[in-house]
Amino acid sequence: MSHWQDNWETIKKRLELLWQNELLDRCCVKVTAPLGNAAECYAKYKVKPQPSDQQGLYEWYNDGEWLLARSRAAIESTYFAGDAYPCVFPYFGTGGHAKYVAPESSVEYAPSTIWVHPCVDDLASFDFSFDPDTNKVFRRELEVIEYLVSECRGDYLVGATDNCGSYDALAQLYGNERLLCDFIDDPEPVKAAAAKLVDILKRSSERFFAATKRAWQDGAAHGWMNTYSRGNHLQLQCDLSVMISPEIYDEFIRSELVSTARFLEHAVYHFDGIEQIRHLDVLLSIPEINMIQWTQVAGQPPVTEFIPVLRRIQAAGKGLVLIVGKEQLKPLCENLSARGVIYITGASNPDEADAIVDYVTKTAKA
Repeated sequence: MSHWQDNWETIKKRLELLWQNELLDRCCVKVTAPLGNAAECYAKYKVKPQPSDQQGLYEWYNDGEWLLARSRAAIESTYFAGDAYPCVFPYFGTGGHAKYVAPESSVEYAPSTIWVHPCVDDLASFDFSFDPDTNKVFRRELEVIEYLVSECRGDYLVGATDNCGSYDALAQLYGNERLLCDFIDDPEPVKAAAAKLVDILKRSSERFFAATKRAWQDGAAHGWMNTYSRGNHLQLQCDLSVMISPEIYDEFIRSELVSTARFLEHAVYHFDGIEQIRHLDVLLSIPEINMIQWTQVAGQPPVTEFIPVLRRIQAAGKGLVLIVGKEQLKPLCENLSARGVIYITGASNPDEADAIVDYVTKTAKA
Protein backbone atom coordinates (compact mmCIF):
# COMPACT_ATOMS: atom_id res chain seq x y z
CA MET A 1 0.00 0.00 0.00
CA SER A 2 1.18 3.54 -0.74
CA HIS A 3 1.27 6.39 1.76
CA TRP A 4 -1.98 7.90 0.54
CA GLN A 5 -3.80 4.55 0.56
CA ASP A 6 -2.62 3.82 4.09
CA ASN A 7 -3.97 7.18 5.20
CA TRP A 8 -6.98 7.56 2.91
CA GLU A 9 -9.64 7.40 5.62
CA THR A 10 -7.89 10.16 7.58
CA ILE A 11 -7.30 12.21 4.43
CA LYS A 12 -11.00 11.96 3.58
CA LYS A 13 -11.96 13.19 7.04
CA ARG A 14 -9.66 16.21 6.73
CA LEU A 15 -10.98 17.07 3.28
CA GLU A 16 -14.59 16.67 4.35
CA LEU A 17 -14.06 18.95 7.36
CA LEU A 18 -12.46 21.47 5.02
CA TRP A 19 -15.94 22.36 3.72
CA GLN A 20 -17.06 23.28 7.26
CA ASN A 21 -13.90 25.31 8.03
CA GLU A 22 -13.04 22.76 10.69
CA LEU A 23 -9.83 20.93 11.51
CA LEU A 24 -9.31 17.26 12.26
CA ASP A 25 -5.74 17.55 13.51
CA ARG A 26 -3.90 19.96 11.21
CA CYS A 27 -4.20 22.24 8.20
CA CYS A 28 -4.89 20.52 4.88
CA VAL A 29 -1.86 20.39 2.59
CA LYS A 30 -1.14 18.56 -0.64
CA VAL A 31 2.47 18.08 -1.69
CA THR A 32 3.68 16.00 -4.62
CA ALA A 33 7.22 15.14 -5.67
CA PRO A 34 8.84 13.15 -8.48
CA LEU A 35 10.07 9.66 -7.66
CA GLY A 36 12.70 9.70 -10.40
CA ASN A 37 11.30 6.73 -12.30
CA ALA A 38 9.18 8.56 -14.88
CA ALA A 39 10.93 7.12 -17.95
CA GLU A 40 10.51 3.59 -16.60
CA CYS A 41 6.81 4.15 -15.83
CA TYR A 42 6.00 5.71 -19.19
CA ALA A 43 7.76 2.80 -20.90
CA LYS A 44 5.90 0.29 -18.71
CA TYR A 45 2.52 1.63 -19.87
CA LYS A 46 3.70 2.18 -23.46
CA VAL A 47 2.61 5.82 -23.38
CA LYS A 48 2.67 7.27 -26.86
CA PRO A 49 3.79 10.86 -27.48
CA GLN A 50 1.11 13.46 -27.89
CA PRO A 51 0.14 13.89 -31.56
CA SER A 52 -0.21 17.24 -33.32
CA ASP A 53 -2.95 16.60 -35.89
CA GLN A 54 -6.66 17.05 -35.16
CA GLN A 55 -7.59 13.38 -35.36
CA GLY A 56 -4.69 12.40 -33.15
CA LEU A 57 -5.50 15.08 -30.56
CA TYR A 58 -9.16 14.06 -30.63
CA GLU A 59 -8.09 10.56 -29.62
CA TRP A 60 -5.64 11.95 -27.03
CA TYR A 61 -8.57 13.46 -25.14
CA ASN A 62 -11.27 10.89 -25.89
CA ASP A 63 -9.51 7.52 -25.82
CA GLY A 64 -9.94 6.14 -22.31
CA GLU A 65 -7.11 3.61 -22.60
CA TRP A 66 -4.67 6.28 -23.78
CA LEU A 67 -5.74 8.65 -20.98
CA LEU A 68 -5.41 5.92 -18.36
CA ALA A 69 -1.99 4.79 -19.59
CA ARG A 70 -0.43 8.24 -19.22
CA SER A 71 -2.28 8.83 -15.95
CA ARG A 72 -1.03 5.59 -14.44
CA ALA A 73 2.52 6.42 -15.54
CA ALA A 74 2.26 9.86 -13.93
CA ILE A 75 0.77 8.43 -10.72
CA GLU A 76 3.41 5.71 -10.33
CA SER A 77 6.22 8.25 -10.81
CA THR A 78 4.82 10.67 -8.19
CA TYR A 79 5.13 10.75 -4.41
CA PHE A 80 1.92 11.88 -2.67
CA ALA A 81 2.46 13.56 0.69
CA GLY A 82 0.09 15.07 3.23
CA ASP A 83 -3.45 15.05 1.90
CA ALA A 84 -2.43 14.45 -1.71
CA TYR A 85 -4.17 11.65 -3.56
CA PRO A 86 -3.90 10.44 -7.18
CA CYS A 87 -6.81 11.48 -9.34
CA VAL A 88 -7.35 10.94 -13.06
CA PHE A 89 -8.65 14.14 -14.63
CA PRO A 90 -10.89 13.47 -17.66
CA TYR A 91 -10.45 16.76 -19.49
CA PHE A 92 -12.92 17.42 -22.30
CA GLY A 93 -12.51 21.18 -22.48
CA THR A 94 -13.22 24.03 -20.07
CA GLY A 95 -16.89 24.85 -20.23
CA GLY A 96 -16.97 21.57 -22.11
CA HIS A 97 -20.75 21.25 -22.03
CA ALA A 98 -20.78 23.80 -24.86
CA LYS A 99 -19.70 20.91 -27.12
CA TYR A 100 -22.98 19.09 -26.53
CA VAL A 101 -24.89 21.66 -28.58
CA ALA A 102 -22.13 22.83 -30.95
CA PRO A 103 -21.48 21.28 -34.37
CA GLU A 104 -18.37 19.13 -34.17
CA SER A 105 -16.86 21.19 -36.98
CA SER A 106 -16.59 24.12 -34.53
CA VAL A 107 -14.49 22.14 -32.04
CA GLU A 108 -10.70 22.44 -32.24
CA TYR A 109 -8.36 20.15 -30.30
CA ALA A 110 -5.10 21.78 -29.21
CA PRO A 111 -2.18 20.29 -27.27
CA SER A 112 -3.24 21.82 -23.95
CA THR A 113 -6.91 22.67 -24.38
CA ILE A 114 -10.07 22.24 -26.47
CA TRP A 115 -11.64 25.23 -28.20
CA VAL A 116 -15.24 25.69 -29.23
CA HIS A 117 -15.31 28.40 -31.89
CA PRO A 118 -18.35 30.68 -32.20
CA CYS A 119 -21.14 28.89 -34.05
CA VAL A 120 -24.34 30.56 -32.78
CA ASP A 121 -25.80 33.40 -34.84
CA ASP A 122 -28.98 34.04 -32.89
CA LEU A 123 -29.43 33.09 -29.23
CA ALA A 124 -33.21 33.19 -29.32
CA SER A 125 -33.55 30.70 -32.17
CA PHE A 126 -30.57 28.42 -31.52
CA ASP A 127 -31.41 24.83 -30.59
CA PHE A 128 -30.04 24.18 -27.08
CA SER A 129 -31.82 20.84 -26.74
CA PHE A 130 -29.84 18.12 -24.98
CA ASP A 131 -30.70 14.48 -24.38
CA PRO A 132 -28.09 12.65 -22.25
CA ASP A 133 -29.27 9.32 -23.66
CA THR A 134 -28.63 10.23 -27.29
CA ASN A 135 -26.13 13.09 -27.41
CA LYS A 136 -23.12 11.42 -29.00
CA VAL A 137 -20.50 13.82 -27.63
CA PHE A 138 -21.75 13.41 -24.07
CA ARG A 139 -22.12 9.64 -24.45
CA ARG A 140 -18.52 9.39 -25.65
CA GLU A 141 -17.29 11.30 -22.58
CA LEU A 142 -19.43 9.24 -20.23
CA GLU A 143 -17.98 6.06 -21.70
CA VAL A 144 -14.46 7.34 -20.98
CA ILE A 145 -15.37 8.04 -17.35
CA GLU A 146 -17.07 4.67 -16.95
CA TYR A 147 -13.95 2.99 -18.32
CA LEU A 148 -11.69 4.87 -15.88
CA VAL A 149 -13.95 3.88 -13.00
CA SER A 150 -14.01 0.23 -14.07
CA GLU A 151 -10.20 0.11 -14.09
CA CYS A 152 -9.40 2.03 -10.89
CA ARG A 153 -9.13 -0.96 -8.48
CA GLY A 154 -8.49 1.43 -5.61
CA ASP A 155 -5.37 2.86 -7.25
CA TYR A 156 -6.73 6.33 -8.00
CA LEU A 157 -9.86 8.48 -7.90
CA VAL A 158 -11.71 9.72 -10.97
CA GLY A 159 -12.21 13.47 -10.89
CA ALA A 160 -14.80 15.83 -12.23
CA THR A 161 -14.61 17.07 -15.80
CA ASP A 162 -14.02 20.76 -16.52
CA ASN A 163 -17.67 21.33 -17.43
CA CYS A 164 -18.02 24.60 -15.55
CA GLY A 165 -18.91 28.22 -16.13
CA SER A 166 -22.04 28.33 -18.25
CA TYR A 167 -21.48 31.96 -19.22
CA ASP A 168 -17.95 30.99 -20.26
CA ALA A 169 -19.49 28.19 -22.32
CA LEU A 170 -21.94 30.66 -23.85
CA ALA A 171 -19.07 33.00 -24.72
CA GLN A 172 -17.44 30.18 -26.67
CA LEU A 173 -20.62 29.46 -28.60
CA TYR A 174 -21.58 33.06 -29.32
CA GLY A 175 -18.28 34.95 -29.19
CA ASN A 176 -16.99 37.24 -26.45
CA GLU A 177 -17.60 40.52 -28.25
CA ARG A 178 -21.18 39.77 -29.21
CA LEU A 179 -22.00 38.46 -25.74
CA LEU A 180 -20.52 41.52 -24.04
CA CYS A 181 -22.57 43.80 -26.29
CA ASP A 182 -25.76 41.82 -25.70
CA PHE A 183 -25.38 42.13 -21.94
CA ILE A 184 -26.39 45.74 -22.60
CA ASP A 185 -28.31 45.67 -25.88
CA ASP A 186 -30.34 42.45 -25.68
CA PRO A 187 -30.12 40.91 -22.19
CA GLU A 188 -33.16 38.61 -22.09
CA PRO A 189 -32.02 36.11 -24.78
CA VAL A 190 -28.62 36.02 -23.04
CA LYS A 191 -30.19 35.10 -19.72
CA ALA A 192 -32.42 32.47 -21.32
CA ALA A 193 -29.51 30.87 -23.21
CA ALA A 194 -27.34 30.78 -20.08
CA ALA A 195 -30.15 29.12 -18.13
CA LYS A 196 -30.36 26.40 -20.79
CA LEU A 197 -26.63 25.76 -20.50
CA VAL A 198 -26.89 25.58 -16.71
CA ASP A 199 -29.60 22.94 -17.16
CA ILE A 200 -27.35 21.00 -19.54
CA LEU A 201 -24.51 21.21 -17.02
CA LYS A 202 -26.73 19.81 -14.26
CA ARG A 203 -28.18 16.95 -16.27
CA SER A 204 -24.82 15.86 -17.67
CA SER A 205 -23.11 16.18 -14.28
CA GLU A 206 -25.73 13.95 -12.66
CA ARG A 207 -24.66 11.12 -14.99
CA PHE A 208 -20.97 11.77 -14.37
CA PHE A 209 -21.46 11.76 -10.60
CA ALA A 210 -23.41 8.52 -10.77
CA ALA A 211 -20.60 6.92 -12.77
CA THR A 212 -17.75 7.96 -10.48
CA LYS A 213 -19.63 6.86 -7.37
CA ARG A 214 -19.67 3.31 -8.67
CA ALA A 215 -15.99 3.25 -7.81
CA TRP A 216 -14.61 2.65 -4.36
CA GLN A 217 -14.15 6.37 -3.72
CA ASP A 218 -17.81 6.85 -2.56
CA GLY A 219 -17.71 10.57 -3.26
CA ALA A 220 -16.83 13.34 -5.70
CA ALA A 221 -13.23 14.39 -6.30
CA HIS A 222 -11.70 17.38 -8.04
CA GLY A 223 -8.31 16.39 -9.37
CA TRP A 224 -6.22 19.53 -9.62
CA MET A 225 -7.85 21.24 -6.62
CA ASN A 226 -7.39 18.10 -4.49
CA THR A 227 -10.84 18.57 -2.93
CA TYR A 228 -13.18 15.74 -2.00
CA SER A 229 -16.77 15.46 -0.85
CA ARG A 230 -19.14 12.59 -0.11
CA GLY A 231 -21.73 14.79 -1.75
CA ASN A 232 -21.51 16.14 -5.29
CA HIS A 233 -19.19 19.06 -5.88
CA LEU A 234 -17.85 20.98 -8.84
CA GLN A 235 -15.83 23.99 -9.80
CA LEU A 236 -17.76 27.17 -10.60
CA GLN A 237 -16.19 29.94 -12.62
CA CYS A 238 -16.69 32.96 -14.84
CA ASP A 239 -13.40 33.86 -16.48
CA LEU A 240 -15.42 36.21 -18.70
CA SER A 241 -15.92 38.35 -15.61
CA VAL A 242 -12.52 40.01 -15.99
CA MET A 243 -14.18 41.97 -18.84
CA ILE A 244 -17.41 43.01 -17.13
CA SER A 245 -18.50 45.44 -14.43
CA PRO A 246 -19.69 44.49 -10.93
CA GLU A 247 -23.21 45.56 -11.97
CA ILE A 248 -23.27 43.20 -14.97
CA TYR A 249 -21.76 40.44 -12.85
CA ASP A 250 -24.45 40.86 -10.22
CA GLU A 251 -27.29 40.95 -12.74
CA PHE A 252 -26.20 38.02 -14.91
CA ILE A 253 -23.55 35.86 -13.28
CA ARG A 254 -24.99 35.72 -9.77
CA SER A 255 -28.04 33.76 -10.91
CA GLU A 256 -25.88 31.22 -12.74
CA LEU A 257 -23.68 30.71 -9.68
CA VAL A 258 -26.60 30.38 -7.28
CA SER A 259 -28.45 27.93 -9.52
CA THR A 260 -25.40 25.74 -10.09
CA ALA A 261 -24.23 25.84 -6.48
CA ARG A 262 -27.69 24.87 -5.19
CA PHE A 263 -27.53 21.80 -7.39
CA LEU A 264 -24.40 20.70 -5.53
CA GLU A 265 -23.60 19.77 -1.96
CA HIS A 266 -20.37 21.76 -2.16
CA ALA A 267 -19.03 24.32 -4.63
CA VAL A 268 -15.61 25.89 -5.24
CA TYR A 269 -15.28 29.11 -7.24
CA HIS A 270 -12.25 29.33 -9.55
CA PHE A 271 -10.98 32.92 -9.01
CA ASP A 272 -8.85 33.49 -12.10
CA GLY A 273 -7.10 36.83 -11.97
CA ILE A 274 -7.04 39.83 -9.66
CA GLU A 275 -9.57 41.62 -11.88
CA GLN A 276 -12.18 39.47 -10.18
CA ILE A 277 -11.57 41.16 -6.83
CA ARG A 278 -14.18 43.70 -7.89
CA HIS A 279 -16.75 40.88 -7.90
CA LEU A 280 -15.83 39.59 -4.45
CA ASP A 281 -18.83 41.17 -2.71
CA VAL A 282 -21.17 39.11 -4.89
CA LEU A 283 -19.21 35.90 -4.37
CA LEU A 284 -19.05 36.31 -0.62
CA SER A 285 -22.80 36.96 -0.46
CA ILE A 286 -23.68 33.56 -1.99
CA PRO A 287 -23.90 31.10 0.92
CA GLU A 288 -23.88 28.04 -1.37
CA ILE A 289 -20.31 28.81 -2.49
CA ASN A 290 -18.11 27.12 0.10
CA MET A 291 -14.58 27.82 -1.09
CA ILE A 292 -12.64 30.07 -3.45
CA GLN A 293 -9.63 28.82 -5.39
CA TRP A 294 -7.19 31.65 -6.05
CA THR A 295 -5.24 31.37 -9.31
CA GLN A 296 -1.90 33.14 -9.58
CA VAL A 297 -2.06 34.48 -13.13
CA ALA A 298 1.20 34.97 -15.02
CA GLY A 299 2.23 38.62 -15.08
CA GLN A 300 0.18 39.51 -11.99
CA PRO A 301 1.46 40.02 -8.43
CA PRO A 302 1.78 36.86 -6.33
CA VAL A 303 -0.96 35.75 -3.97
CA THR A 304 1.20 36.76 -0.99
CA GLU A 305 0.53 40.41 -1.90
CA PHE A 306 -3.20 39.87 -1.37
CA ILE A 307 -3.24 38.47 2.17
CA PRO A 308 -5.79 41.11 3.29
CA VAL A 309 -8.13 39.91 0.52
CA LEU A 310 -7.62 36.28 1.53
CA ARG A 311 -8.35 37.15 5.16
CA ARG A 312 -11.50 38.92 4.03
CA ILE A 313 -12.58 35.72 2.27
CA GLN A 314 -11.93 33.69 5.40
CA ALA A 315 -13.75 36.23 7.57
CA ALA A 316 -16.82 35.74 5.35
CA GLY A 317 -16.78 32.03 6.18
CA LYS A 318 -15.40 30.85 2.84
CA GLY A 319 -12.58 28.36 2.52
CA LEU A 320 -9.50 28.77 0.33
CA VAL A 321 -7.76 26.52 -2.19
CA LEU A 322 -4.28 27.97 -2.69
CA ILE A 323 -1.91 26.54 -5.31
CA VAL A 324 1.41 28.13 -4.39
CA GLY A 325 5.15 27.84 -4.58
CA LYS A 326 6.75 26.32 -1.50
CA GLU A 327 8.52 29.64 -0.80
CA GLN A 328 5.13 31.31 -0.41
CA LEU A 329 3.97 29.04 2.41
CA LYS A 330 5.65 30.94 5.25
CA PRO A 331 3.79 34.28 4.89
CA LEU A 332 0.52 32.50 4.12
CA CYS A 333 0.69 30.06 7.03
CA GLU A 334 1.67 32.87 9.41
CA ASN A 335 -1.13 35.22 8.34
CA LEU A 336 -4.10 32.97 7.50
CA SER A 337 -6.19 30.68 9.64
CA ALA A 338 -5.53 26.99 9.13
CA ARG A 339 -9.28 26.42 9.14
CA GLY A 340 -10.86 26.00 5.74
CA VAL A 341 -7.66 26.29 3.71
CA ILE A 342 -5.76 23.73 1.67
CA TYR A 343 -2.27 24.50 0.43
CA ILE A 344 -1.17 22.78 -2.78
CA THR A 345 2.50 22.80 -3.70
CA GLY A 346 5.33 20.69 -5.07
CA ALA A 347 8.68 19.44 -3.86
CA SER A 348 11.83 18.21 -5.53
CA ASN A 349 11.91 14.85 -3.72
CA PRO A 350 9.90 12.80 -1.19
CA ASP A 351 11.95 13.91 1.83
CA GLU A 352 11.35 17.55 1.00
CA ALA A 353 7.64 16.82 0.47
CA ASP A 354 7.37 15.30 3.96
CA ALA A 355 9.31 18.25 5.41
CA ILE A 356 6.85 20.71 3.84
CA VAL A 357 3.90 18.84 5.36
CA ASP A 358 5.66 18.95 8.73
CA TYR A 359 6.33 22.69 8.34
CA VAL A 360 2.70 23.50 7.51
CA THR A 361 1.51 21.31 10.40
CA LYS A 362 3.68 23.27 12.87
CA THR A 363 3.16 26.75 11.37
CA ALA A 364 -0.46 27.02 10.25
CA LYS A 365 -2.61 27.75 13.27
CA ALA A 366 -6.36 28.02 13.75
